Amino acid sequence: MQAALKPTQHSSGRILERNTSLPKGLNLYNVLILMRLEAYMPICFFCTMAGLQIAGGAHSLQSLLIIGLANTFVMAAACTFNDAEDATEDMLVRSTRNIIALKRISKSTGYILAGGFGIIGISLSIIAGVTVFMVISAFIVTTFLYSWRSVRMKAMPFWDLLTHAIMGGLMFLSSAWSSGILLERHVMQICLIFSLGIVLALLAHQLYDYKNDLTTNVRTSTIVLGKRKTYYITICLYILITYLLSEECLSGFFPFVLILSFCAVAGSMIIMSIILYPKQAFYVSKRMIPWAVNTGAIAAIFMWYISK
Repeated sequence: MQAALKPTQHSSGRILERNTSLPKGLNLYNVLILMRLEAYMPICFFCTMAGLQIAGGAHSLQSLLIIGLANTFVMAAACTFNDAEDATEDMLVRSTRNIIALKRISKSTGYILAGGFGIIGISLSIIAGVTVFMVISAFIVTTFLYSWRSVRMKAMPFWDLLTHAIMGGLMFLSSAWSSGILLERHVMQICLIFSLGIVLALLAHQLYDYKNDLTTNVRTSTIVLGKRKTYYITICLYILITYLLSEECLSGFFPFVLILSFCAVAGSMIIMSIILYPKQAFYVSKRMIPWAVNTGAIAAIFMWYISK
């Protein structure tokens, strides 16, 4: 009987060794949390759609999928790498958004996933062409320098805003330049709109994390400027973006229906949240903005595709 059990014990031991050698926390649920698809995927495809409209690749579903997914996987790589690099600080503030800091997944697993997402993004960009590959490569390098602890641009006041502006522009240019590099005024102005939009989103995020950044002694642009000045800057950025969008729509260079569908859906969701919860208007609207922006992006992509 003991002799019969020994092989079983040895085999079960080998199985346990194999299981413990697997990266900690590597499962589909954790992977999806790290990728943050609900936060960035619609915006990545929206940027791609806008670029294809400029490049003359309108209604090209294949290009939209390839370049859109390339941008999405690069953003997933950036978010995962950022969570791995920020794990130590996020443990101090007990962040509930960083599952690496919560030790649900190991830091080494986070680095492996970030590398995998980056490779997928690069591979898709190669399929789309040389220019797209070069732009996506620059996008990856920028996101890497933003979070990498040896450089840590995210902790350098105003450099954090610059890197985000570059990211927003590159997401748009990855598709806008898919048919060739165009430096025409309208192309660069729309690129500026996306860059300013990403900067606006970053400032809003830094305002949300203001207390955590003070606790962990992270010097972001918002920490240096202070809350009041940051609020004024965000309002000015919003007005500037609105003006630039209006100018592009009036010129006829960018379809008005796309902007209208985006603003109508996003605006309606924010207004409805305020109407339903008037006593918590500021808190609820702040929480609703990311969902509203993404839903508006989906609506604009849908209108882009059906407007043949």
